[in-house]
Amino acid sequence: MRNLAQDLKYALRTLTRSPVFLAVAVASLALGIGANTAIFSLVDQLLLRLLPVKNPRELVLLNSRGSFYGSNTGGNAMAYLMYTDIRDQNRVFTGMFARYAQPFSFSLEGRTERVSGEMVTGNFFSVLGVDAAAGRVFSSQDDLHQGEHPVAVISWGFWQSHFALSPSAIGRKIFLNGYPFTIIGVSQPGFSGVDPGRQQDIRIPMMMKMKVTQPEFYNLNDRRSRFANVFGRLKPGVTRQQAKASLQPLYHSILESDVKQKAFVRASKESRDSFLRGWLDVLPAATGRSDIRREAEQPLLILMGVVGLLLIIACANLANLLLARAAARQKEIAMRIVLGAGRFRLVRQLLAESLLLSVAGGVAGLILAILIDRALLTLVSDSGAPMALSATPDPRVLVFTTVVSLLTGLLFGLVPALQASKTDLSSTLKDLAGSVVSGGSATLRRILVVAQVALSLTLLIGAGLFVSTLRNLRGSDPGFDVEKLVTFKVDPMLNGYTDERGRQFYRDLTARLSAIPGVSGASLAVVPLLDGDEWDSTITVEGYTRKTGEDMNPHMQYLTPGFFATIGQKVLLGRDFNDNDDKGAPKVAVVNQKFATKYFGKQNPLGRKIGNGGDPGTKLDITIVGVVSDTKYEDMRHDVPREVYIPHRQVGFVTGMTAYVRTSRPQEQIFSALRAEVRALDPNLPVYDIRTLSAQVDQSLILERMVATLSAIFGGLAAFLAAIGLYGVMAYTVTRRTREIGIRVALGASRGEVMWLVMREALVLVGVGLAVGLPSAWMLTQVVKSQLYGVAPHDPMAIAAGVLLISLIALGAAYAPGRRATLIQPAEALRE
Repeated sequence: MRNLAQDLKYALRTLTRSPVFLAVAVASLALGIGANTAIFSLVDQLLLRLLPVKNPRELVLLNSRGSFYGSNTGGNAMAYLMYTDIRDQNRVFTGMFARYAQPFSFSLEGRTERVSGEMVTGNFFSVLGVDAAAGRVFSSQDDLHQGEHPVAVISWGFWQSHFALSPSAIGRKIFLNGYPFTIIGVSQPGFSGVDPGRQQDIRIPMMMKMKVTQPEFYNLNDRRSRFANVFGRLKPGVTRQQAKASLQPLYHSILESDVKQKAFVRASKESRDSFLRGWLDVLPAATGRSDIRREAEQPLLILMGVVGLLLIIACANLANLLLARAAARQKEIAMRIVLGAGRFRLVRQLLAESLLLSVAGGVAGLILAILIDRALLTLVSDSGAPMALSATPDPRVLVFTTVVSLLTGLLFGLVPALQASKTDLSSTLKDLAGSVVSGGSATLRRILVVAQVALSLTLLIGAGLFVSTLRNLRGSDPGFDVEKLVTFKVDPMLNGYTDERGRQFYRDLTARLSAIPGVSGASLAVVPLLDGDEWDSTITVEGYTRKTGEDMNPHMQYLTPGFFATIGQKVLLGRDFNDNDDKGAPKVAVVNQKFATKYFGKQNPLGRKIGNGGDPGTKLDITIVGVVSDTKYEDMRHDVPREVYIPHRQVGFVTGMTAYVRTSRPQEQIFSALRAEVRALDPNLPVYDIRTLSAQVDQSLILERMVATLSAIFGGLAAFLAAIGLYGVMAYTVTRRTREIGIRVALGASRGEVMWLVMREALVLVGVGLAVGLPSAWMLTQVVKSQLYGVAPHDPMAIAAGVLLISLIALGAAYAPGRRATLIQPAEALRE
């Protein structure tokens, strides 16, 4: 330990005497380690980290496979009664629970805001093994009778932000969607739920669903209504495969019972048989279930690969720097050997220096990672639901950073240390530079530069593909005019409105919005545009014979009159909706062009009938009165779907809607005016997600923007690091060949010939790097082709741009040493 302390002390003193070398080495490592730490932190939180619950590896998620007959929302959804059947009859679980994410309109002391939340069964906390930080959590007694358990458990973060951790919060009465609840407890700190990435503020018993949501939506007593995520905890010794095999007979008996229900009376034989072929999957749930994870997994893994390559380039740069430093210290090393230092002692001393560099790079990288994560979380933050992601590194991230830093110092410091310890004493002490430049050190440095150029080319080509993808998505036509269009969401049903009161509210809101000065159009829609949501429904079309297994589920949209004119969507045939298309009037619909072409070809679709449902005998009671142009629906990446538009006043239910307002007023003015109009109708009704539609387009491309931006930045950094490496090699070469160049000049070599002497070597290194990098880039881009849009993995423009950019950067880096070589004076060179 005393020798180690001496090594570290001497290494620190030596490094501080070379501030430029120290700064370049630490900066190179900070970029590589910081980028890796930043992306790993997000990967860990979303993909790897186990839920903070008791024995998380015992948790599984049940997933119904096959077709369903009824309504279904989200992934991994099951009917509540299906959950109770499996809960009461299974032999493989020690416990089960169900949950359903549900935002609430939270009211306290006259203030109302929209908060995230979920409805859970009474055994939610007990199965997970999560205790209360204050008060109590739910028990089986809170899961007995519908509508009779008005209690709530709040999260630690919500307790802190809204009640300042006051014990008086327990027993406090709050209102959720206009219904009174009593806070009975606070969940333990660090527990955000089973949905990584989302923070659920308030939880209420599933039995209270009928009090806070409309009965039409996912009724607890409806076996055809699938909405809940169902989790189970395996008994000790039971595997997922065993549980799956054990549950299949039970699941099939449930399906056979369901198909005998009255709702299946009109179902076709094909629908029945398809329904009965369903099966139950048992998925691992140690890391929870997350919609964010499903969307971000592929982009995050791509970025993890990108920063991994960046770290390799940074490490190659470190190795190059250490080799150059070792070459400059060969006299010192030779003298140590002459005085009796062993090779192991020299290697240890040099490794101490590389470890100090890696530790310093790790510390700087950790700071950089925090800044990167803060920027990323700001970019992807969603005002609709709080994010449960943090930029603050936890112990797992600190361990990752420490391990990466130490491995970097050891692995990429060991080869230069071994190379330096093999000094040729005779030639070194005689200062015979030629023996040094032709040795293994110079060859290794060239190999490292070739690797840097090849990897940088791969990253630059990938960045070009992702940037082209983002440009293509932004440039694609959504089918309507996004300029001067403002949108916001409002949901009076979360404030306890009845259907009739909700319809009146929307009528009044539309009238008030249209009357705002500077507003040329205002309308409402149930499904927000380009927001990732979709609503489809099975239909029957007059005169069209459905093929076996054919998808008859077009996307649906429910809207108020004037919607098409407001967003700039063209009416191609027929008419728009009007105020006469009300609840008691004949049912009508407008379809998009893709729908009309699919089902009617070149025939006129006006006056044709459609009906809700796909069973034989479905009533065709909806008349098509118009055809509109095609538009994007879910986001900019998905193709235009077949779409059916229904007047909102003819829909049998009322739910939250999104307003669209076309205005010429500045953004700041119109935002305050819109909020004022909503407050005038109901001062306790929150307005959320208010933004321009162009901002909504950007919001829908968050992941693409993140990948394109980071890959471009990291690709540029990689090229910069490769340029530093090439500059170091060429500068070292010129320095060691000073006498040779002096002799060439004395014998008549021109400045151009001297410049070409240097640039030729640089061109060879770059050329070999490009030759290695092109096939590598082609193979790696095949992996990410699913993330591309409107551009091929082997896009010639991206490849040409990458080759040109890395070539220019590399040759620019080689120019300075070449220029210095042309200024060498023969007399001075020969006197060295």
